Amino acid sequence: MPAAAGCVRLFVYGTLVDERQLATVTGRAFPRRPATLPGFARLDGRYPYVVPRAGGLVHGFVLDGIDATALAALDAYEEEGRLYDRRRAEVVVDGERVACEVYLGRDVASG
Repeated sequence: MPAAAGCVRLFVYGTLVDERQLATVTGRAFPRRPATLPGFARLDGRYPYVVPRAGGLVHGFVLDGIDATALAALDAYEEEGRLYDRRRAEVVVDGERVACEVYLGRDVASG
């Protein structure tokens, strides 16, 4: 299923897996499908984050239909550019590779 025009897909793996938290941040719910992010590992510190790791696999969900308003709210919540960097990635959904966005821990995103 292609992303809606002007919208992106987002892979979530931490606090945004909680639909109540997602609704608190964005004011709404989004269609979601179970997904995995290969080549990364989840680390839990003060906040959960993912780092590149050969052979790694992170379980989460891909959210569909994230529009510009919701993405701006999510960027603010994740402190994009300070705590996290939003990057393009490929996740696996129902056996298919799907392009999406993912928040990487800032200290590892530039590497």
